[in-house]
Amino acid sequence: MRAMVKDLLALHERYRCLGPRFARAFDYALATDFTAMADGTYPIGGDDVRALVQRYATKGPGEGRWEAHRTHVDLQMVVSGEEHIGVAPLHTLVAEPYDQARDLLWLTGDGDEVTLRPGDFVLLWPEDGHMPGMAISGPVSVLKVVFKIALS
Repeated sequence: MRAMVKDLLALHERYRCLGPRFARAFDYALATDFTAMADGTYPIGGDDVRALVQRYATKGPGEGRWEAHRTHVDLQMVVSGEEHIGVAPLHTLVAEPYDQARDLLWLTGDGDEVTLRPGDFVLLWPEDGHMPGMAISGPVSVLKVVFKIALS
């Protein structure tokens, strides 16, 4: 079983061995000026790796929602701002019906928090429930990129 990974983008080389899709996502992350891009979804060499550029204000307590994915790994990185991401092993959360078309599993339960700031990234596997976009001490504006990396 894999588990959530948090590390520095500067140390991306150690994760390239996960496969060419991961390498493609890291290469794109390092070479792209996301501040100049509009919010939206950007395929990276095909639909098996996509970048979702998002701007939003972080949410307060009770406003977030747990989620997980079965066919994709999330590589999430904050370009500007900061946030907490809730993380919990999937087996400790209660699942709602899986939405196969959206590769989305909504969940309820409790977990821990990981802080994400510019220069950090997290890898979230199908076994990782996560609640992104949570405020640390109060709402702040965030520019974030979520790479959706297909597992097969």
